[in-house]
Amino acid sequence: MLKEVMTSAHGLAINVLGRDRLEYVASNTMNVVTQALDPFIWSYDCQAKIIEIRQETDDTKTFVLLPNQHFKQATAGQHIELSVVTSANEAPTKRCYTLSEINKDTVSITVKHQANGKLSHWLHTQAKIGDSFKVSSPRGAFVYKQQEKILFISAGSGITPGFAMLNDLLQNQTPVDIEFYYRSRSLKQTIFQKALSLTGKVNFSYSELDDHSVVPSQLAAYEDIKQRSIYLCGPESFKNSVIKFLESIDYDFDQLTIEQFTMPELAASTIRKFDEDVNVFIKSQNVGFVIKAADCHQTILEAAEANGIEMENGCRTGMCGTCRTNLVSGSVSGNQLGKSIYPCSSYAASKELVLE
Repeated sequence: MLKEVMTSAHGLAINVLGRDRLEYVASNTMNVVTQALDPFIWSYDCQAKIIEIRQETDDTKTFVLLPNQHFKQATAGQHIELSVVTSANEAPTKRCYTLSEINKDTVSITVKHQANGKLSHWLHTQAKIGDSFKVSSPRGAFVYKQQEKILFISAGSGITPGFAMLNDLLQNQTPVDIEFYYRSRSLKQTIFQKALSLTGKVNFSYSELDDHSVVPSQLAAYEDIKQRSIYLCGPESFKNSVIKFLESIDYDFDQLTIEQFTMPELAASTIRKFDEDVNVFIKSQNVGFVIKAADCHQTILEAAEANGIEMENGCRTGMCGTCRTNLVSGSVSGNQLGKSIYPCSSYAASKELVLE
């Protein structure tokens, strides 16, 4: 009962005062007493609490979250990191989830129950309305970049960023030519099926056996695909099949934006750790540094940080795409897609590297 009352009070405070004003009030009344009475508002941490739980499919739920005043405005397609203590005496479990819905005061994450996923299992089996936990502010570069013609390609729970972006574009009546391809196991397991159908923009595809061999022929149906900027999100095998098709048609990968929910599978044989000094120059920051031969085990991101240079990053495993940048010249090994590289999971493979 107390949780429900506090949740309602928090929602009212954020709605009436707004986050900026509430942050001013809370920061000026912060003390031991206020922190003890209400550690959600009188806190230095960015937090969110669950205010609604919806069942989307048999194994997928949407969690509507009310963030406190420290939360920054999100852009459709971005993600947040949850930091949740799932059991006593254990370190918090951290996981990134894309925001599937963005409203004035709330945001939502849509989570598929993974048998071996510690946080997804907790959310599906133990999380309750009123529960709160630490979250990051929104981040990530998987956002609409003002192109005139776009194609969303999604599969499974990879629908979440595309769903958020599609809704945002339609609600704002953005003048853009939209196509949308969504693959799932079956109609019953299609997340947001009704809402997506109502948009009239989505071509649904089903495969009970996860057979991705038909993907190329279906994507070939988009006759102007080479003129469209593509936003791709889905399981690794699905993503790889799409990339293989795009390579076969000589697609310009500068037009591809990709979001990943699983760590890229990088065979050890494909990763070359260059054992000579490497000169690296980052054009956007107009700075350079050297990766010493003795430090060839470091990723490009790690080497930059070791030299006091900050590069935007998120998950640090090549999953979220936050650190993605273009390779202007030189070569890398590891996580690369066309001219784009992920510094958090790629290594220098030439004596000189120039990054965007």
